Amino acid sequence: MAIQENTPAISVLIVEDNPGDLFLLQETLRLTKLPFENVYKATSAAEAIDALGRYTVDVVLLDLSLPDSTGFNSYFQVNDHAEDIPIIVLTGLADTELALETMSNGAQDYLVKGEYDERLLAKSIQYSIERNRIRLSLIASNESYRNLFFNNPLPIFIWDLHTLEILEANDVAQEEYGYSREELLEMSVLDLRLPKFHDSIRAFAKEFLENDISKKSGIWEHKKKNGETLILDISSHKIEYKGKASVLAIHNNITERVRLEEKLEEERLLKQKEINEAMIQVQEKERYEISTELHDNVNQQLTVAMMYIASAQQKSPESAELLKQSSGFVLNAIEEIRKLSQILVTPLIKHFGLSKAIESLLDDISFVNTLQIDLVADAFYEEDIKYDFKLNIFRIVQEQMNNIIKHAKATHVNIELMRNNHMIYLKIADDGVGFDVNQQRKGIGIYNIISRSDLYNGIVDIQSSPGNGCGIYITIPISEDLLQ
Repeated sequence: MAIQENTPAISVLIVEDNPGDLFLLQETLRLTKLPFENVYKATSAAEAIDALGRYTVDVVLLDLSLPDSTGFNSYFQVNDHAEDIPIIVLTGLADTELALETMSNGAQDYLVKGEYDERLLAKSIQYSIERNRIRLSLIASNESYRNLFFNNPLPIFIWDLHTLEILEANDVAQEEYGYSREELLEMSVLDLRLPKFHDSIRAFAKEFLENDISKKSGIWEHKKKNGETLILDISSHKIEYKGKASVLAIHNNITERVRLEEKLEEERLLKQKEINEAMIQVQEKERYEISTELHDNVNQQLTVAMMYIASAQQKSPESAELLKQSSGFVLNAIEEIRKLSQILVTPLIKHFGLSKAIESLLDDISFVNTLQIDLVADAFYEEDIKYDFKLNIFRIVQEQMNNIIKHAKATHVNIELMRNNHMIYLKIADDGVGFDVNQQRKGIGIYNIISRSDLYNGIVDIQSSPGNGCGIYITIPISEDLLQ
């Protein structure tokens, strides 16, 4: 066997009490050409133990028949003090079964006295040292992985992809879920999830088994022993564990973060709701002020103008026709201002209810427009609903009708206002030109509709496409916010 030039120097301990066997072994060692740094000798187990405590040794050549011990006892005594050192057992031909048993208990190799030469001895020493190096490396590696697993600051589980049984769990996992390790090892991953998620985890395992996937991440909801819910960001890695196709799952508990984000989102929505409410109040105040100004000021001035026209008609008969036309224009202006004032302040809601107010609005639109408008609101019960809510629904209808008149080029509009024990539904659909909802920019009209719906946690669904009209479907849950 060729000796590599970079083979490190070897220190060997020979444990042999027979002078003849010791001499032959030393000569055979010399013939191997191995780079021996030191060759230590001991004639008993006690001397061997003493030498192991004093010297650094790379390999032990051990005869099992010693003055102070024999057989297994010799091996176990020496091995107790040489756990990290390879031991090659030297035995007679009749003791090969004993030698094989020592190998099953950790010895690296055995040599039968008188049956080996320098080549076999060199090979045994080199292979034993290398195998022991690999063994120690694996032990260190396994210990490193074990420490990484059990001392990891995040909960880690290993579970079987076929049976879904939990195969291992680290200390943090036990603390996180409130189970002991023994309890967890009797459970499956289904026991950590609510029943509604069981099909999802089965599908997850099937996908791992049937596809070339080595890693998956996702957000999962788990439950602790006390029933408390955990929200986890889990990184799952496909591994083989004890011969089983398994998943190593690293759990990152994001429950507090999610709860905080939900709280921040609730606060943001509440703030936006307050802003929308304030904005709508300002709009209604402006509408009232404009209505009052038109009714009390502008209309009075127009009435005075009518008086001057009447006086002029008496003094200038030659201009009577022209003044008559002027009087007609002023009368029309007064009538339009009156209607506009009514629309702005919507007095009909308080006096006659939401349905009648919407019906009056649609009658005014139909009077000056060729639109065919169908309103279904006969079964809408509104006696227990707050005025502010009814005003917002009226404004939504008013806003969308304004959009339809300006942009839709529609011939027919269908409006439905319905209610059950839990929800209020509003539908406004036209047969106009429509638009692409993914590209159309939301104008102030659509923004106002959505803002008014948001005040009551409503959902606005806008369905439209070019050439197919537009439908606005609003669903608002019945809550204390809208009930008197």
